[in-house]
Amino acid sequence: MSSLSTVTMRSSHLMLRRAEVQRAQRNFFQAAIARHNFRARPDVPFLAVPSSSTSTRVMRVRHMTTERRAQLKYEILTGIKYVGYIWIAGFAIFGISFAYFCERNERDYPTTEEWSFMTRFRMRMANIALHDPKHGNSVDWIQVGHWIDTVIKRLHDPGLEGAGLKDAPDGPKGTKDITSKSEEWRRAYFDAMMFWAKAAEHMEGWVWDTANGGTFPPGTMIGPSNPYPKPVPPGFRKAPREEDCILRHENPNEIYLKILNTVGFTDRQKIDAGLAYGSWLEYKGIAGPASIIYEDALNLALKQLKETSPVTPIDPKTMTLNEEAGLPTENLLNTLTAYADFRARQGDINFALPVYISLLKARRSLPQPSDIDITSSLKNHKPTTQQNRGFFSGVYNLCTKIFIPPPYPPGPGDGIAPPVRNQAERCQEAALSLHIGEIMYATNPAAREEGLGWTREAVDIAEEQLHKINPKIREMKPVRQVCRDCLVTGLENWQKMVARLAREEQAKKEEAEKMITTEKGWFGGLWGEQTPVKTEVRDRWSAEEKVIEERQRRVKDFVEDLRQPDRGWLSFLKA
Repeated sequence: MSSLSTVTMRSSHLMLRRAEVQRAQRNFFQAAIARHNFRARPDVPFLAVPSSSTSTRVMRVRHMTTERRAQLKYEILTGIKYVGYIWIAGFAIFGISFAYFCERNERDYPTTEEWSFMTRFRMRMANIALHDPKHGNSVDWIQVGHWIDTVIKRLHDPGLEGAGLKDAPDGPKGTKDITSKSEEWRRAYFDAMMFWAKAAEHMEGWVWDTANGGTFPPGTMIGPSNPYPKPVPPGFRKAPREEDCILRHENPNEIYLKILNTVGFTDRQKIDAGLAYGSWLEYKGIAGPASIIYEDALNLALKQLKETSPVTPIDPKTMTLNEEAGLPTENLLNTLTAYADFRARQGDINFALPVYISLLKARRSLPQPSDIDITSSLKNHKPTTQQNRGFFSGVYNLCTKIFIPPPYPPGPGDGIAPPVRNQAERCQEAALSLHIGEIMYATNPAAREEGLGWTREAVDIAEEQLHKINPKIREMKPVRQVCRDCLVTGLENWQKMVARLAREEQAKKEEAEKMITTEKGWFGGLWGEQTPVKTEVRDRWSAEEKVIEERQRRVKDFVEDLRQPDRGWLSFLKA
């Protein structure tokens, strides 16, 4: 009993002691809260109650936590990575597009590998601006002149393409001696110079504003030499002042003289340049110098035959071809045709007609291309095995065509040999027949129907050749253009000739109706028998007019380019 009571007393004592301690602690905290005005709940930001009272303290929120910092770092690095990927893909697409652009244009407009990349690129851009205009059929000659001008400057620069060039002894300043260069380089240089002369013809008189920049057409600058300036076309800046203007390009006269005096060009190249120079002088109305240039080109073509042919190729009085001298050369045919055209345009019909007839007879006697092609193919024929015709051979040829650049095409030759009667020559025959028919119809009233027959023949030949020429071959585009112009002109001449004959016959018919012969009868033959007037001729010309209209509708696809212009590879984004 004594031990149990002792334990009971000790436990009650501990309980009393614990109650006193708890009471003391509660009194201490209550006193501390009352003294310091503490809140009964913890001061945690996300547990704070919003209050509109101005006395409320501003909450301090921790925005940049460790997790937030890691997330921002990841997002920034990911953004930089994706932006880099986009830029790399963009540069790759641009590089591929640029390479494809250069490769396609190189195949369309080949350039020599002896030039640097920038010179070749600028030459291609000049050809693109000339042959593939963006604004319909109008050519931006400002852009063409800019590109070809930079090409010529690089070709004449001793530090670039002009290394090793010397100044020629004759000709204007800047005429070069290119004998140190290869034949391919000289041929490319000739094409560039002729291109430059053509651009200068269209840009004659245009000026460059050195103060504000820009190219302006002639007659728009303000100055003493031009007191009444023309208005500036839309799209140009304000009119320049005369003291700030210089010529944008050299005079075409100086450029052609540079070409003719360049040391290193062949006779064929000088003949081509002379014919272009004579045509330019004739266009400017300078007939005397133009005649001299044409005659010089003709004499140069005749000079090539003096050593090979003992017989004079042409009659010195009539300038007709001599049949005893054999087949004429290509240079002689081209120069004599150009000279006859010039004399005909000057009104000397009696000179031009016999020359045209002799030229047509000579062109019709030229050898056919089939004979030469068959002979050359038999000489160069190599038997092919079945293995070369397999699948892998086709794949190899395709890869070779894609990845190997095309060679620079060969030149047209020296022009000393007679040409072949190919499609180009047949188009020239059509043009000669057209000239002959026009002259005979206009000069001899008794030979009108004969001239009409020549015109019909020219239309038939031109239409036949247009059906044979492949329009996808770029080299045949000039030939196709000649045949197209001949066909259009021939149909117009044919229509005018027939319409004139129909009007004359109608006038004769009306005049004959007034003078109808009748038998004698009462009151002036009122009841007399009238003689009918024959109208077979009138019906013939009316029927032929309908034939011409039908031919014009039939060849409409040949004489009109109905294809839409190329809108580029982003055309699907345009309306």
